[in-house]
Amino acid sequence: MIKPISDPDMRVKSWEEAKQLALQEAKRRLAVEIRKYWVDSISLEPRSHGGLWNVRLDLQTRKGFRKRLIKVAMKIDPETGEVREFAASAGSARAI
Repeated sequence: MIKPISDPDMRVKSWEEAKQLALQEAKRRLAVEIRKYWVDSISLEPRSHGGLWNVRLDLQTRKGFRKRLIKVAMKIDPETGEVREFAASAGSARAI
C-alpha cells in the first residue's frame, strides 16, 4: 500500500483524496450525474515541475435520459486543493 504524504501543509495528501476531489469538481463543473467512473491515471509531479496532482478519469454520465462517456483531466494543487487546470472531452459512445 502506498503511504500518504506526511507533509502537514498539504491539503491533498493521497491519490484517493485527489480522486475524490476530482470527482466532486467534475460533477460541479459539468452539472451531470456520474453513474460510473474509471481512473485512467493519478500521479504527483515532482516539485521541480510544479508539484501538482495530475488526475485523469473516464466518467459515465447521465443527464436526463442521455448517457455519455466523458474524459476528464485536471491538475490539482496539493497544498490548497485548488484545481489549476480542467479539461473535458467527449469519449466514445460505444464504450457505454
